Amino acid sequence: MSNQRPLILVSSSATEYLGEPALRLSENYADALVMAGGLPVVAPLCGDLSIYDDLLDRVSGLMLTGGADIDPACYRAALALDDKAIEQGERAVHETTPARDDIELHLLAEAERRNMPILGICRGLQIINVAHGGTLYHDLPAQHAPEPGTLAITHDAYMDGRISHGITIEEDSLLARTVQATELMVNSLHHQAARDVARGFVCTACASDGVIEAIENPSYPYMLAVQWHPEYHASTEPMSLIFRSFVSAAREWRA
Repeated sequence: MSNQRPLILVSSSATEYLGEPALRLSENYADALVMAGGLPVVAPLCGDLSIYDDLLDRVSGLMLTGGADIDPACYRAALALDDKAIEQGERAVHETTPARDDIELHLLAEAERRNMPILGICRGLQIINVAHGGTLYHDLPAQHAPEPGTLAITHDAYMDGRISHGITIEEDSLLARTVQATELMVNSLHHQAARDVARGFVCTACASDGVIEAIENPSYPYMLAVQWHPEYHASTEPMSLIFRSFVSAAREWRA
């Protein structure tokens, strides 16, 4: 097996710099992959989807990162809610980037066609769920009630990445095997979350208030999606294990 660093395609966000359109990617994502032995390649945001097919032919893994809210149009048809509830939820949606949604949905379909290893983080979990027919809570404080007998967690209380709450992980899941634990303390930087898990996927971690913290597709060679941001703490275990596992899968896929 080659020890060459596998190329990992990493999704980016749209922003502006000096009045010009620009790409944005937190340095934490790139650092996490480099420390794990990978070589990040930042995906552009362009209208020609064939560009992404060429990129996927050259890389060994796909990492979908955090960012703006997913346009509810991507999953509205799957919501089993009345019109009033949908409208209330949509009013709670923050900034959206439909072009990024389209690109990531295409990337997912093409990466899966290749059986390429996939890691989703925060929004990445959400787009994976939506791509396969799942739905989201548009706004957790407005739409999600904690499990009976538990306290609500403010999932966007600490936007600096500090550890804020615990999660419980399903035994023998990919996540449990990766972090070698069934309980974990994580950070929380989101106001949306998976609501109905897509068909073929399973929830493999939850917060104490019932919010879904990880999903997996057991029938896919390597697909893991987490709601928190492990890249903030990727220099130490157990968060580093997530990136090392993903990069190892990418290296083996290319071999």
